[in-house]
Amino acid sequence: MPGGTSLLNDNPDGYTLSRLRLDFGVKPISGLRFFLQAQDARTEGYQTAPAPATLYDPIDLRQAYVEWSSNGPMTMRLRAGRQELLFGGERLIGSAEWGMSRTFDALDFSLSWGRTRLDLLAGSAVQIDATRLDRHKPGEHFYGAYSAVKDIVPGVNLEPYLLFKQNLKIKSESGLPGDALLLSPGVRITGRTRGRFDYTGEFLLQRGSYATDDISAGAASVVVGWQVSNSSSKPRLSAEYNYASGDSAAKDGARNTFDQFYPSNHSYYGMIDQFGWKNMKNYRAGFDFVAFQKLKVRADFNEFYLATTQDALYNSSGSAIVVNRSAASARIGSELNAVALYQCTKIWRVGAGMGHLYPGGFLKQSKYAFGYTYPYVMLAGSF
Repeated sequence: MPGGTSLLNDNPDGYTLSRLRLDFGVKPISGLRFFLQAQDARTEGYQTAPAPATLYDPIDLRQAYVEWSSNGPMTMRLRAGRQELLFGGERLIGSAEWGMSRTFDALDFSLSWGRTRLDLLAGSAVQIDATRLDRHKPGEHFYGAYSAVKDIVPGVNLEPYLLFKQNLKIKSESGLPGDALLLSPGVRITGRTRGRFDYTGEFLLQRGSYATDDISAGAASVVVGWQVSNSSSKPRLSAEYNYASGDSAAKDGARNTFDQFYPSNHSYYGMIDQFGWKNMKNYRAGFDFVAFQKLKVRADFNEFYLATTQDALYNSSGSAIVVNRSAASARIGSELNAVALYQCTKIWRVGAGMGHLYPGGFLKQSKYAFGYTYPYVMLAGSF
């Protein structure tokens, strides 16, 4: 049951969300599997009608795929159809589980040998549509190769990847028609060191063409954590910096806004899910611990800035929500969050959280000085 005010609307709001999933799987022979998943998502009490597609989609087909696998010195798996795709930290390709969640009409061919895995991908993201059966977005396709090597040196995991995105029948900054092809090479590194330190880094560039415009963008993310002690509460401090480029000129024939692809942003850039990995600088400090055996608690503090005020402020889905090129300040604001999750039984889990965004100069100068408050409680069960 979320509630509170909106980033772009200071009217208080409270509503309930429900989501039911039913799974059906069959393995007729060894190595062959068929899987179906239906989902029914509804909302009650939302202040506007109809509710957005991120909240409301009555009974629909969320997953439907066939999977073939073969084990041996090299394991092979081919999955074809509507499915979840989860790679790395899900900053670029993930299910975005908090909310409606995302699936893809895709092919995923996976090879695994030793400590190495390679996935070859091709597909399109599925669009939620409450008025008909969900289908993928026309004219938008992605392709990629995602690899992962565990312990490439002791304690270090390496994930190099190359992603492509194709958009048909789009327009350049000056309005000229054409197609787009985005090339995005990147690498993700994770590891642990002595003294109970851990780290994650992700770095990528984007090049290509968008109709007659040239694409030149990039992003980076660095997280450093420290488990304070080996006690059962596992107290951990963390610090994080996220950057994604923006476009400082609207009609210069160059597109510099980073494309975040299809991410799961809920664990990143503030837990109240207001911002995406586009035209942003984000500084975060966090603390989490296990209060007792089944209760996990997390709190963090975020500072948000635009990479450039000449570009927009983007929401978690990547859409522009505030444009104010005359703003003197790039500071979006500060966000404080706290959340607790309790595993009641093997089936049931409850949680509650609260987040508040304190507006900075950019939002105040854009006439959104009221901030944003988001309290929620949740109950989830898996049978």
